[in-house]
This record gives sequence, structure tokens and C-alpha cells, in this order.
Amino acid sequence: MLGNGQFNHKPIYTVKALRLRCFHNESDIFPSGFLQRFINLENLMVTCSSFTEIFSRSFGTGNSETTMKLRRLVLVELHCLVLICEDKSEMQFSFQNLEVFEVYKCFILRTIVPSSVQFVNLERLRVGFCVRLENVMSSSIASNLPKLKRLLIDNCETIEEIVASDKEHDDGEIAFMKLEYLRLYNLPQLRRFYKGRYNLKFPMLQKLFVHKCDMIETFSYGVLNAPKLREVYVTLVQKVHGVGMVTLILQ
Repeated sequence: MLGNGQFNHKPIYTVKALRLRCFHNESDIFPSGFLQRFINLENLMVTCSSFTEIFSRSFGTGNSETTMKLRRLVLVELHCLVLICEDKSEMQFSFQNLEVFEVYKCFILRTIVPSSVQFVNLERLRVGFCVRLENVMSSSIASNLPKLKRLLIDNCETIEEIVASDKEHDDGEIAFMKLEYLRLYNLPQLRRFYKGRYNLKFPMLQKLFVHKCDMIETFSYGVLNAPKLREVYVTLVQKVHGVGMVTLILQ
């Protein structure tokens, strides 16, 4: 680091894991040239930050190899975060090696990533305590998650659906080919997993947990295909003369 608090621009090859904490400065945009210096970075956690955006429009300039090697990205307590990345074609390559993606306590974030982003190697996605989040992913993203095994969404107060339709002709199929575990917890406004009419295919799904999602009406309007589903745990609280609880367990 230089004397004025600025980092030099020499590449760093030895660091594979990096945690950034408590950035409070005049800029609300993550410094675009900072991460590119970590040539072999695989694990990144950003927490307690005042940034409104992480991967800005200028991030694709310079050495884009860094984001291509990221295998784990965790964003925690970014209370001012508005965008994780912008909707542009260059970003579709930025997360091609990402296997784990977790977002917690980003209170004003309304969308995780634009539909142009691809997660072809993502295995685990967890989103929690993002109270203004409208949905988790678009149908375009959902259609391109060939390795996703675990999907966990919890404590997001405004979510009405997990997958949002972003196509004019809403017919066909969305297949979560490797998904084994799906948990939806404390989503008080959730009405459905997907409101469109795509058929949903879960060939490997074994466990489905739905807790405290008391407004849920249906899982989806299309055909649901989950031939290996062996355990379904649904807990609903229904107000009957003030208090009541319905618990459904299928094994």
C-alpha cells in the first residue's frame, strides 16, 4: 500500500482468499481495479461496507481473469448495496467458475443479479435477510443453473416469488437438473415459487422444506416433475380464531 492510502498496481499471485471489511470512504462504488490485482483469487467475502455497487460498469476493463476464477462469493451486511453487478453482456463471463454465492443482510437490495449473468458452475445459492428483495432470479438465470445442488432462501420479507418470468412467451420448461435440497424459510409474502407457466423439472430433488411461508398459494402453475422427492416438510401458521398451526410432513 502506498503512503496516501492507495494500493499499488502490481499483480498478486499468492492470495486465494480475501475478506474486505469496513470500507468507509468518499466513494460508494467499489474500486474497479482493486480485485483484478489478485490474479488467483478464489474466495471473496465483502462485509460491513458503504458501497452501493460491487461490480461496476468499469469492472470489466483491465484484467477480468480475477472474477472468472472466483469460486466463492459472500456479501454480508452491505446495508447500502443497490447493485451487485450491472446488466451488460460482459458480465455474463464474470462468474463462470463460481460455485458458492451467498448474500446476507443487504437490506435495500432489490435484485440479486441481472438476467444476462450466467452461473454455469454454481452449486450453492443462499440468500437471507434481504428485506426489499423482489425475487431471487429470473427465469433466464433459472434455466441456466446446470450444477445447482442447494437453494436456500430465508427471512426476505417482500419476496412474492423465487423465480420471476422475464420472457414474452412464457411456455416451455425450466429444469434444475442437479438440485437436491430446497429450503424456503420465513418468507411472509411468498405466494409461489414461480408464477409463470413453464413446467418445472427437478429430477434430483430429494428434500423440500417450506417454513413460515403463510401466504403461499401454489408452487407453480405449470407441471411439476420431481420423481426423486422423498421428504417434504411444510409448516404453515393459519389464523383460525386468532391462532392456529398446520404442519404437513410427507416422507
